[in-house]
Amino acid sequence: MRINRTLSQILMIVTLTSNSPALAYDGIPRDLRSPSKSQIEDFDSGLGAVTPNDVRPLFPLAPNLIKHFEGWEPAPYDDPSGYCTIGFGHLIKKSKCANIDLRKYSIPLTQNEGNALLESDTRTARTAVQHLVRTELKNHEFGALSAFVYNIGKSNFANSTLLKLVNGGHINAASKEFRKWVVSKRKVLPGLVARRACEAALFQNLLKPDAAGDFVRADCDQLGVAPEAGTLIDIDTGEIVQGEEVK
Repeated sequence: MRINRTLSQILMIVTLTSNSPALAYDGIPRDLRSPSKSQIEDFDSGLGAVTPNDVRPLFPLAPNLIKHFEGWEPAPYDDPSGYCTIGFGHLIKKSKCANIDLRKYSIPLTQNEGNALLESDTRTARTAVQHLVRTELKNHEFGALSAFVYNIGKSNFANSTLLKLVNGGHINAASKEFRKWVVSKRKVLPGLVARRACEAALFQNLLKPDAAGDFVRADCDQLGVAPEAGTLIDIDTGEIVQGEEVK
């Protein structure tokens, strides 16, 4: 019960802060963001900027959802993990910007350049969804899973109950798995709570674009139902975190 109350309060906080006029691209503040585990895996494996070809594309709501939660930064900055980042969450290097030669990046970065970086950055996550999911996915399901994998990482997804349920054709049960992945370093993160709600809503085809075809954050905030105690998962380790262990 303690966790449920905390998550509900967090959803309210994130909803309010997401409407702040000071936030670029209608995104969330830097301290509520979490770095892409998929990008970190690529760096750790030596892939870096090397990305596979022939990858299924994402349709508008999925990339716009990712952009919202990554936020837009036209100049390099150090993310909450101390990693140099630019654009829509593009990881430049796993070190602080002050220690990096940044001359290869145009500053300020244009949004078209940011879009190109994001398209490239998400390719390994999209490829993982294509290879690991054995059932046919609709565009909204593929987009939601790709956004999810981009954030939590490919290895976590490969070992997840969510993947097993999708492959078993249990789509409704799979949609409830998103909301478990809201912990990082034993702490429930507000940005993850809101992000999981939006990914689950997209997965269920509950998100509709506005008149301009854009992602509307308010449509998914109300769907961020808190999981039961004892079912939270730490995105850094893929391990279940018991209620008393959550900060």
